[in-house]
Amino acid sequence: MGLRIANALMLGLVLWLNGLAGSGALSGQSIGVIANQYPSYFLPANWVFGIWSLIYLWLMVFVVAQLLPFGRDSHALARMGYGWLLNGALNGAWVVTFSFGRFVEAWAIMIALLLNLIWLHERIGVGRVELSGRDRALVAWPFSLYLAWISVALIANTFQLVTYLGWDGFGISGPVWSSIMIGVGTLLAALMVARRSNWIFPLVFSWAFVGIADRYADITLISVSAYGATIVAVAALVADRVARGRASA
Repeated sequence: MGLRIANALMLGLVLWLNGLAGSGALSGQSIGVIANQYPSYFLPANWVFGIWSLIYLWLMVFVVAQLLPFGRDSHALARMGYGWLLNGALNGAWVVTFSFGRFVEAWAIMIALLLNLIWLHERIGVGRVELSGRDRALVAWPFSLYLAWISVALIANTFQLVTYLGWDGFGISGPVWSSIMIGVGTLLAALMVARRSNWIFPLVFSWAFVGIADRYADITLISVSAYGATIVAVAALVADRVARGRASA
């Protein structure tokens, strides 16, 4: 029970830090303003970041559920161990470093955060073991959403970092790099559907791609690549659902 209470307290700390950063009270500038100071060609429109509300809402449901009898019975939750506590610490560390313009440190922390989420994804057993309906809805899906978004965010943060550092991209233009990374993101989403039947990944990447197309609607290469990638990602999801439906028929 002590670990489950600690999990809930950690989420409270994460929400508090994010609230301070979002309002600008932490460093004097909101985290959104800071991000837009070094825009990259992979940065989605501002409305896309509303996905954090869904992530944190689902994580709130997760921490409440794990305090209930479900928390004692959940095999998926038991396999997570102290993973969520580490995740919360990394999340908070990223918020603080990014808010104070420590972009290199923030980028390194985000890599650690991604690795933590990959580990949690594996421990939960998404797409590998048979999970109960409650384990899927209360553990697997919220952390799949979180992992998918951090995968997108790491690409965006990498673009933001190299823009900040003044990297010339080996002479390749920003829009071309954006299209390349959109392709990489599409491949990742398709692989997660094919290998783990993770339906959340293509939806999250599609959400980001539409946001990128919206921000850079005047750059044809980016907007066409982003909308095309959205179609491919959704098609991969539909194909997987159809194939699995036939297999179970």
